Amino acid sequence: MAGSEIFAVRREMGCTPEDLLRWLPKALGDLYPQTSLIVDDQKLLAGEPARILMHGAALRSRKIALLLIPVLELEIIFDASFSAEHIQSILTRFDLYTRRGGG
Repeated sequence: MAGSEIFAVRREMGCTPEDLLRWLPKALGDLYPQTSLIVDDQKLLAGEPARILMHGAALRSRKIALLLIPVLELEIIFDASFSAEHIQSILTRFDLYTRRGGG
């Protein structure tokens, strides 16, 4: 990344927009106040200034036997002020706090 480039990543998540909104404060830490979240054209979080912009779309839930799993397609856009290393660090923390596991 160099200059004024913007970096974006996509995630397909097994959560509702409400779940994501609840997880974001811990998932982003100090960057939470600088994050905006828009899901299905509805602004759910308006950070000032928005250095991280998240665009989401709720997709059709997946059904496995009697289990119904919500699906949220999310694009995370980082402004040019972030280095590649910082973005990787943010994504590692984000994934840690938002991935569901079992076993």
